[in-house]
Amino acid sequence: MAEKLDDKEMVHFKEMMMATSIQTDALTQLLIEKGIITEQEYFGKLRVVMAEYQSKSATGQG
Repeated sequence: MAEKLDDKEMVHFKEMMMATSIQTDALTQLLIEKGIITEQEYFGKLRVVMAEYQSKSATGQG
């Protein structure tokens, strides 16, 4: 069973998740702005990856 994080650890986890989200967003924006990928390609891939994660989660693989 997973251990419950104390309040201090939870704040750090939230900060880490926010930083990761911001970094991913910035990188995605740069790739689109530079014409390396299109928004359509990005969102299409995002849908595929999300479906894969949901499928793995539903089957207990993730």
